[in-house]
Amino acid sequence: MKVTILASAILALINGALALPANTPTLDVTLTQVDNTRIKATVKNTGNEKVTFVHLNFFQDAAPVKKVSLFRNGTEVEFTGIKRRLLTEGLSDDGLTTLAPGGTFEDEFDVASTGDLTEGGTVTIRTDGFVPITTDRKVSGYIPYQSNELEIEVDPAKAAAVPQAIKLLDRRTKVASCSGSRASALSTALRNAGSLANAAASAASSGSSTRFQEYFKTTSRRPENVGGRFRAVGREASSQSSGKTTYYCNDPYGYCDSNTLAYTLPSSNLIANCDIYYSYLPALTSSCHAQDQATTTLHEFTHAPAVYSPGTDDYAYGYRASTALSASQALLNADTYALFANGSPLLPLSNHSKCRNTMVWRTLL
Repeated sequence: MKVTILASAILALINGALALPANTPTLDVTLTQVDNTRIKATVKNTGNEKVTFVHLNFFQDAAPVKKVSLFRNGTEVEFTGIKRRLLTEGLSDDGLTTLAPGGTFEDEFDVASTGDLTEGGTVTIRTDGFVPITTDRKVSGYIPYQSNELEIEVDPAKAAAVPQAIKLLDRRTKVASCSGSRASALSTALRNAGSLANAAASAASSGSSTRFQEYFKTTSRRPENVGGRFRAVGREASSQSSGKTTYYCNDPYGYCDSNTLAYTLPSSNLIANCDIYYSYLPALTSSCHAQDQATTTLHEFTHAPAVYSPGTDDYAYGYRASTALSASQALLNADTYALFANGSPLLPLSNHSKCRNTMVWRTLL
């Protein structure tokens, strides 16, 4: 086992990009090897104030979410767990963690349960990103986190004996387990997501360069980056009887909870909606950068590599955190696409832009 501390310059770069005050809390993550592919993460609040954050899609989440990235010979190992979209307000306490200054918690997990490590050999593990912080159960900002780089030698026989977190279901038609009001809601969401994606593709290709750079942190408009992904989502949303993904109206794996709107299993290109997708979200929001069914469906489609490869990750949630990402992260951040589509000046679904001057929304999520 080898532990390498990442260069302090990286954290300095992150802090500079976020323009964080000097006393802003950060989370330090220390990764250590417990046994073969079993890893322990120790998370510490390095700031001087108490912080409450969403631990879903992060350490302490009991679901098979992406807590770390795995690399073999410089190539990332495919993640076989779930990626999910969370509420940004009305969060329940079971999705929140509070750490006092200097406080820590530990989380143990087996990386072989969500990645094929049966080849054995040297695997490098690391993680970084942003965790949503909350005030009165509403996301009010973000806190950066970063880990050391951990190098382990994997015993292939032991890795092969680790049960996979998710057992694949039989493939079905594109829209599965849908009936009644949920089938109608999903049909509307797919239609709206397709319209938003196509409008966003046009905005990405020929709209305001200032606005494009605001979200994606680059002036490059190569179609294989942003416009191409939006067009691919538009195509995928256009049919309910064919396509490259399987979309469930309900939760086939049992990973929904009171804070989860929907999730994607990228390795199977499967998407599932949760109960609050229907009970909490409007079909379309009238607010800038707010959540709705259409952009949630769009968000999930960007995770699926069969729609457009590589699939996106969840580096950040909400406007403030997503527009603080680097260009390389923004181009692969699911919520960046949902936010850009939500605020597109070319919205085909209303008579005016929801985010006519997006730069004034810096105080929003």
